[in-house]
Amino acid sequence: MSDYEAHVSEVIKQVPEADPVKVAEAFARYEKDFLIPPEDAMRSVLRRFQSDTGVVAPSSSQSTNTQRQSAPVKKVGKLSELSSDDRNVEIEVEIVTHNPRTTMVRGEEKIVPYGLLEDQPWSEGGDRTRWEFKDWGNNPNIAPGAVVRMEGVSVNEYQGRMSININQTSRVVVLREGERTVTTPGEPVEINTIINPGSVTIVGRLLASRKDQIHRKDGSGSIDIIRGRIADDTGAIGFLSWESFDHEIGSLLKIENAQVKVFRDTPEINIGTSTRIEIFHDSNFSSADDLVARSVSKIEDLRDGSRDVEIIVEIQKMIRRDFKGKDGEDNSVWSGDIADPTGKCRCSIWSEPPFDFEATPVVVRLRGVRVRAWQGIPDITIDDVSQIEILAAAPWGDDVDLTNNVVDVPLTDLASGASRVGISTTGHIISIREDSGIISRCTECRRVLRDGECATHGKQEGNSDVRMRMVLDDGMSTISLIVNKNASESLMKMDQDKISSEINENGTMAFVQSLRELLLGRQLKASGRTIVDEQGAMLLSDAVELVEIDSGLVAAELRAKWGVV
Repeated sequence: MSDYEAHVSEVIKQVPEADPVKVAEAFARYEKDFLIPPEDAMRSVLRRFQSDTGVVAPSSSQSTNTQRQSAPVKKVGKLSELSSDDRNVEIEVEIVTHNPRTTMVRGEEKIVPYGLLEDQPWSEGGDRTRWEFKDWGNNPNIAPGAVVRMEGVSVNEYQGRMSININQTSRVVVLREGERTVTTPGEPVEINTIINPGSVTIVGRLLASRKDQIHRKDGSGSIDIIRGRIADDTGAIGFLSWESFDHEIGSLLKIENAQVKVFRDTPEINIGTSTRIEIFHDSNFSSADDLVARSVSKIEDLRDGSRDVEIIVEIQKMIRRDFKGKDGEDNSVWSGDIADPTGKCRCSIWSEPPFDFEATPVVVRLRGVRVRAWQGIPDITIDDVSQIEILAAAPWGDDVDLTNNVVDVPLTDLASGASRVGISTTGHIISIREDSGIISRCTECRRVLRDGECATHGKQEGNSDVRMRMVLDDGMSTISLIVNKNASESLMKMDQDKISSEINENGTMAFVQSLRELLLGRQLKASGRTIVDEQGAMLLSDAVELVEIDSGLVAAELRAKWGVV
């Protein structure tokens, strides 16, 4: 326990019922298995033992009472009449597709259906416009083929693509009933609809199959199994077979009465004695080559617990770490940062890589790898070098530089999704916390001091630092924002000495109030990484900038749009 004594003491201070030995073992596991130092693992370890002992964790979320002025109703007949700034929209549309999907919203699991809709539902043979939609209210009266009047919906724009957000306060009135698909026992379902445990039947093409073993926890031996992956036009899913499975790669199979198990965040099909498998015949079904090409993952798609993943990434940097295993033998692991055009994450290789790990970046195709997560951020685990194929060039082309690539993501998607790295988002500043400005950090662990005291290292003078704490809002969701020193100084247009001088002269509250007068209501773009857990979403930003709006230009555009002289 000596290596983690200070960290164990902090956990015991907050959770007295916790076993110090088990706490130390938890810190050791994070460091040895995940290469996470104890100071970074503190949050997860503390949360685990709070949960195990029934201690209620204090909420870090701050309720914000913000009065919003209702926007006037904008009633339109066509989607083309809408802009990305429109709120409180009323429009009649036809639902084309409707796909329920389970997602995390502020730490809670919710069903948020999505799909396609078309305008001008009553026109015959006219040109219809088709947009995507998300139903944050999970309205039960929306079904494919239905014509509905949507009231109080809003418009979202992401990378030039427009979509409709059906908010929790929106009203959906059915004008013509649609046909809701009812799945009966034995009827195949689309793979992308499989999200919850239960019994399913699917038709899909076999993409991968390999022998594996599951070792019994009691040490009494192992069980031979088959792992693999099967796909249809909507997606791919992993499977585990407890029975013999001798089908050829590329075979089109109908699998009846398989059981869905959810491991961490990832569903998996289990094939047992009650499962029936037969060769299926459909000349129009996509080929194995087409399905393999479609099933190549991107970093933004990765979820904790995924297996047999195929992905193309750029390994940007890698370091080697040597350690002794449980058997006392010397072992090594190579870990580093990887990226693709959709984002960044980490990678761990448990055997010597087939390239000079110091001569990065290198583009590789990874096959059959698994995903583990730390604070929701994926870590691709590579168990054998046979899973790595070095590519001569990246499929996204030479004109895409991933070194400092930042992916723009809507704030609502960040708040409701998984933790991510290398992202940016935009929202309006609706709150500036009173602890913005000058703070004091522990000289040993850099944690923020409370009343001159570190929770781990006790009372001390500390080192001064600059930080801003805010809340961003996009009209549908909020996210906590912590801005580091350099970005804070840039935003406030003053350095640390100037900030300290103003606080000493006028007081902390006067300084914070001046920031509120300057920034509240302004639009801000922030870049960095997010942490999403049961306490909500937090963006740790190392770069921010105000989004300047030309009010004269906006007014001119509105006059032109509405024909006002």
